[in-house]
Amino acid sequence: MPRVFSTRVFFIFLVVAYINVLGDIIQSAVFDYLDNTFSSLRGISQIIYVGTLIICAFVMALYVYAKILHGKKASPIIIGLIAAPGVLGLISLLFGRVNYTVTESGQYYNVGFVVLLCYFIGFLYIFGTMLLSITFRDRLRKDDALAITAGLLAWAILAFFQFKFHGYQVSSIAIMLMALILFLSSENPREYYEKDIPGVKNEDAFDLVITERFGLSKSFFIVSVIFTGKTMILNGEDRKKLYSLQGEIAKMAEEATKESSYLSSWNTLSYIIENPESVEKLMSLINNYKDDSGSYKLTYAVLEVPKHTKKADEALQILRYVSGEYIYTHYSPNLVIDNKIIDKMVYRNTIEDVVRAAVKDKAFEVYYQPILSVKEGKFISTEALVRLKRADSDNYISPEDFIPIAEKCGLIQEIDDLVFEKVCSFIARENLSSYGIRKVEVNLSGNEVVDRKTYARLIGKMEKYHIPAKMINFEITETAYINNDDAFKHNVQKLKELGSTFSMDDFGSGYSNLLELLKMDYVMVKMDKEFIWNCMDLDKPENMRMLEYSINFLKDYGLHVLAEGVETIEQAKTLIEKGVEYLQGFYYSRPLPENEYIEFLKAQKGDRL
Repeated sequence: MPRVFSTRVFFIFLVVAYINVLGDIIQSAVFDYLDNTFSSLRGISQIIYVGTLIICAFVMALYVYAKILHGKKASPIIIGLIAAPGVLGLISLLFGRVNYTVTESGQYYNVGFVVLLCYFIGFLYIFGTMLLSITFRDRLRKDDALAITAGLLAWAILAFFQFKFHGYQVSSIAIMLMALILFLSSENPREYYEKDIPGVKNEDAFDLVITERFGLSKSFFIVSVIFTGKTMILNGEDRKKLYSLQGEIAKMAEEATKESSYLSSWNTLSYIIENPESVEKLMSLINNYKDDSGSYKLTYAVLEVPKHTKKADEALQILRYVSGEYIYTHYSPNLVIDNKIIDKMVYRNTIEDVVRAAVKDKAFEVYYQPILSVKEGKFISTEALVRLKRADSDNYISPEDFIPIAEKCGLIQEIDDLVFEKVCSFIARENLSSYGIRKVEVNLSGNEVVDRKTYARLIGKMEKYHIPAKMINFEITETAYINNDDAFKHNVQKLKELGSTFSMDDFGSGYSNLLELLKMDYVMVKMDKEFIWNCMDLDKPENMRMLEYSINFLKDYGLHVLAEGVETIEQAKTLIEKGVEYLQGFYYSRPLPENEYIEFLKAQKGDRL
């Protein structure tokens, strides 16, 4: 079990419950099979039985208190107050006298002031604990709150039955029933272990332990081993390899540090370590480990507590940010999680809040960046680009920042829908075709293009505004890898049948590669600006051969080529000489809001390179 206060208390409860059952058996045997000459033994058995009843009730109250602490340090004063009635009952047992009598049917039962006092204390604990669990149910898991309340209610009913109907020893049944309910609901060790990685505890166990450790106000380190592979999308075989590797690392780490391994995230093993020497030892072990398959890189990350965070929830959030996002853009074999990284997470969370509010309020704007046709010398198409402004200022958040976050949060589809609605409305309202615009380029994320309902949504909006499908060219963005080819091909085929066309965005980076070109019939490839700038680096003239090769290859394959990021006349001339057919970039125009774009179209003469 996780090494937490509530679990230790539960273990004590089991031990005391066992003694109580044993005491019940001994008491019954002494009274049924021995005569009055064994009065001392009878008295001892009564004290053991009644005393353990009180202790069980006290320990259960302590257990519920431990559960509702929620990361706070246990107060000795509160524990003392909880223990006070029990101490009073035990003192009365030791220095008072427990009497007994016999029913008409010959059954023995305990009587007297001391017994009544102990029963009262027991009922006080049961109902007080029940009240505690109901009052602070928001600090408990829903399942835990229901289990505790149900168990205490059953305990109260059976205790009252024993008190009312003399001679029926059912309180032990009530105690063991309570133990069974808690075991099945929250204290079963199997619930805290990963099913596929032997000996490794799961995320629930990690959260539980971390929450309590923060309440102890002691310094410690959270050490993580993050596994990053070629892709975040795993098939069955990939998962088996990852589980095997994680299991091997966990076994080595536990032998080296004597600490439990936790799978704090699907790709992260975490450890809670107090000794700095163990931190160094584990780092050396991970840095010297070689993955024979070469499928994964291992990153050793350390978060010092409370130096960099003083809250358990924040610590968990930091760890998930680092292993889920940060590590994929800032790879390092050894990573010290410091305030700079935490600030990045805070900024990221701020953006998420803005994105969620913008989706709710439909506050996204659409800008348009003209695209020049080299052959015609005119701006015959444009790209629609989403923009997001901060609510508290005139500053915009870069799409490179908020689009990946929107994808992580599952909001990208709603953003795509909002943008496409605005694009269709703008095309219809301003009659863009009257300005000679033949195509409007609209980004379609990988997340949306694999949704089978996408076709119906897009067509519905085009029909709503009477936009001919041939006027829309969809750019498939690479930010979310396309992993459902059937749905992808279905959407593409349906839209192409109506006249829409498709282009590959950001060729030369990420997932936009030759394999993707084979998956569907693109009409155009947009070359990534970073790729173009690197190829045109004056300090590396040999890179120009890669640009020439790529352009010739794509054109020979029957594709049109568009170059993004054109910022100077020299770049434009070079790209035209190399055979690029369409140019887009700040040299011609920055992305413009709707009204400025219309003014641009009115002013264009069509004779500019």
